[in-house]
Amino acid sequence: MARSQRLIQTLKQQLKVRKITYRKLAEQLNLTESAIKQMFASNNLSLKRLDDICEILDLELTDLAAITDDSTPKLSQLSLENEKKLISDTRLLLVAYCVMNGWSLQEVYKYYEISKAECIHYLAQLDKMKMIDLQVNNRVRSLISHNFEWHPNGPIESFFRKQVQTQFFNSDFSGESELRLVKNGGISMESIHKLNDRLSAIGDLFEELNHEDSKKSSRQRNGTTMVLAIRRWEFQIFRKLERQSNKKAS
Repeated sequence: MARSQRLIQTLKQQLKVRKITYRKLAEQLNLTESAIKQMFASNNLSLKRLDDICEILDLELTDLAAITDDSTPKLSQLSLENEKKLISDTRLLLVAYCVMNGWSLQEVYKYYEISKAECIHYLAQLDKMKMIDLQVNNRVRSLISHNFEWHPNGPIESFFRKQVQTQFFNSDFSGESELRLVKNGGISMESIHKLNDRLSAIGDLFEELNHEDSKKSSRQRNGTTMVLAIRRWEFQIFRKLERQSNKKAS
């Protein structure tokens, strides 16, 4: 569905929520009820008319657009087939990473060794995967849900473990804005659950800030990875010294 049609659908919903009938709307716009019905049935509203109706609803056009975007179904997980497609083409994976983080078409091909034509080709593929909505003039709107997840042990996670994870941890984390915390101790399951809740909240904060900063230019943003992990784990060298009767279940 075109973005303009989605806006009109949202407009209808907002009229219904506010209990404004077509008859009431017609009276306020000095039109006939049949004209209003025809206008909505044909999905043909001028920008001026759209603005007039928004004023009656006490909404800005930007508010209507935001409500429309929020109500649009978002993708929470790719198919395994599409994960494989991403991994099979490094440039496709690169473009996907960029647009998921709010980069524009121009920012992508200016920053990386990839032509504009190639970039548009990859955007079209991401549009088919329902990861983005490729709009007029190659503008991009992400369709990725805030709770998006890769398949456990799927192509992307396997790629991360084999290639990304090792590179990421190959650092002393002493640079500007870098931090690595390693804590070890014996704590109860109750405390572990509390820590899991806190770590999940930090993950949510990361997503929230990432969404807010996506409105800034790519020059103001830095590619950033945060890994939060906690599990029952002991050094293997210590486990080897345990008596068999004392070994804890994994």
